[in-house]
Amino acid sequence: MATISYKEAAHLLRRMGFGGSAAEIDDLVARGREGAVDYLINYSQIDNSAMEDLLQRSFDFSDPFDFPRFNIAELQRWWLTRMVFTRRQFEEKMTLFWHDHFATAVSKVPELFMYIQNLTLRNNALTRFDDLLLRVAQDPAMLIWLDGITSVRGRPNENFARELQELFSMGITDTVTGEANYTEQDVKEIARAFTGWQVAPVRDRPFEWNFFVNQALHDNTAKTVYGQTANFTGQDIITIVSARRATARYLAKKLIDYFVYPLDSSPEDLATIEKFADVYMNRNHSILELLRAIFTSDEFFSPRAQFALVKSPVELIVGAIRVLGATYNPGSVDRGQNPNLLGFFTTFLGQQLFNPPDVAGWTMNLGWVNTATLLNRFTFADFVAINRPGDPNAPGLYLSHAQLKSQAKKKAKKTVKKLLNQMGPLTVDAETMNALISYLETDDQGNFVKFSRDDLTVDKKMRGLIHLVMCMTEFQLN
Repeated sequence: MATISYKEAAHLLRRMGFGGSAAEIDDLVARGREGAVDYLINYSQIDNSAMEDLLQRSFDFSDPFDFPRFNIAELQRWWLTRMVFTRRQFEEKMTLFWHDHFATAVSKVPELFMYIQNLTLRNNALTRFDDLLLRVAQDPAMLIWLDGITSVRGRPNENFARELQELFSMGITDTVTGEANYTEQDVKEIARAFTGWQVAPVRDRPFEWNFFVNQALHDNTAKTVYGQTANFTGQDIITIVSARRATARYLAKKLIDYFVYPLDSSPEDLATIEKFADVYMNRNHSILELLRAIFTSDEFFSPRAQFALVKSPVELIVGAIRVLGATYNPGSVDRGQNPNLLGFFTTFLGQQLFNPPDVAGWTMNLGWVNTATLLNRFTFADFVAINRPGDPNAPGLYLSHAQLKSQAKKKAKKTVKKLLNQMGPLTVDAETMNALISYLETDDQGNFVKFSRDDLTVDKKMRGLIHLVMCMTEFQLN
């Protein structure tokens, strides 16, 4: 069994989830590399009842037409609450990945269908890609988003046929060879295969919608796709697309870019794509097995992968709460005080859940940071650091005095080291380390003072130290 260090286990938990406590990381260390990955990836075996009980108390989604209780703000609050409290972190991380990959948005799609799609993505996150792609294609949100419900025989709509190939499966050109993956004629022919795709509500079950093919509106004639002619159906097309080597390469690259490090066009990186494309092809297009291979690989644990990605707003916010052990109270149905605090901040930082900017999703990595969004990240750090609980039972996000005191050691240097370890572990140069220590040992007049764990010092200096660390470049990286 390959061993795993504390730093490597923390890296794994940040990438497969959002980060966690020292106890959670130590647990992964004890399991070894393959065991840790197996534990996180086989999340259906992890008891999540505490989170489910909290969701029951905090949300009422019984009626999708009850706007005060079912709207985009409530959906965001519900999903972010899941991310903060779930013990199945990889389940939510993969749902987030697929939400970006199959980007649909409330700007065009009703909230009900965005919620149903979220459930679809979560329930099928690690299935065969063929099965996931088919379920997404038949999902009401996608049929509305890319105008599939208006695509009929004689007037096929090409939107889904185009994005199916360009964004959802293989890309315009092959990731490795650079050759064109399809032609405009392929788009037109594939569009005919998806005509007549419809959904209908299940009576008295507002959250259930059945997919069906309206044969009167379906083009039931021969189509020529990728040089082959047959009376292809939409399901046939999805099977064909999922089996192409170009799809294996495209998915391998996208998953590596998202979870490991940004790839370039070097021979070494193209070989890495081929290596993991082989896993997809040889394991019956299994997303689970492809991801298992990625997360247990030497590439994932290499120095190149460490802190190689910029945290998305969701990763930054949810991760900060989890690594700090901060208190987050989402509110409850009974109290009727349910502010969408985390949804406000993710949007403020540039990632509005359930409403990506377009069908291509969000611009990842360096696209997350600019002069404006970086300042917004510092504002969030300030909020976390200074927000003090009034009513401890009221909804909100805060660090209690007890939580602050648990992070403080007797000496300034040990306190800084403990917090850096907790927040990453983060490695900083000597100048930065000395500056953080000096902050703890300097009073308001600029004089040296010995760091103390008294209540006043802890409340002031520990909050300030947390703010400084959260604003560091190192904390922005994943």
